[in-house]
Amino acid sequence: MKNKTSLYFLMAAMLIPAAAGAAALEELALRLDSPEPAVRLDAVRKLAIEYPAESLPYLIRAVGDDDEYVRERAVQGLGISGSPRAVEPVRRALSDPDAFVRWRAVKAAGRLADRGSLEALAACAQDKCWRVRVGTFEVLAGIGEDRAGPLLAKGLEDPDERVRLSAASALAGRGDRTALPVLLNLLKNGSMFVRDRAAMALGDLGDTAAVEPLIEAVADPRNAIEPEGRDWVRWGAVKGLIKLTGQDFGMDAAKWKQWRLANKPE
Repeated sequence: MKNKTSLYFLMAAMLIPAAAGAAALEELALRLDSPEPAVRLDAVRKLAIEYPAESLPYLIRAVGDDDEYVRERAVQGLGISGSPRAVEPVRRALSDPDAFVRWRAVKAAGRLADRGSLEALAACAQDKCWRVRVGTFEVLAGIGEDRAGPLLAKGLEDPDERVRLSAASALAGRGDRTALPVLLNLLKNGSMFVRDRAAMALGDLGDTAAVEPLIEAVADPRNAIEPEGRDWVRWGAVKGLIKLTGQDFGMDAAKWKQWRLANKPE
């Protein structure tokens, strides 16, 4: 009798938290019907964080919410879920009227590794919002399909330097030399953070034609310490040079030039 009683209490102890969790889940789901966007947003956030698997139907419903912040958080939760059931609603969100939601949908498609969304992503590569275009090329870099190549190449012609950098970096990661002239131009003429990332992408590309331009970037007085206290571009150039040469002279431009003179190809 004693053993049966102990088993009863053990089962009760296991069921009570489960029942409480189910009740809390239902309470959050009911908040999605609130007329207040802030209440719905808080509910979606908690559903995605606390109940990533169980809340999937509610997150899918929230993708159709009237409030763009609720939709954005719901799409983020779907991406984190990793569920195949999240793929279709995330694809629909790629054409959401709000740019923030579209950007989040692009990121979610990347997390879901949704190769079937390539056509929808092709439209996002032409999005009017530069953040969406940048995110699209970052996701295309991870898809790894040949079909993504022409989209990335088209991104090299984008009017925004940040988008060109994203497309060129993706191509560099594939070892595609079509990125070389764009990255060299960004290294020389881009804004500070663009020059920094272009330098590192040149290291990823692995083309030694970038060695001398990177040494010049280390020596360039424009790339000295910025008001923030960091010489970002020089560090990026050094990282690129280390990858390309196997040498490390830090930010000593004179040593880099000396090494290059002694090791210049015929």
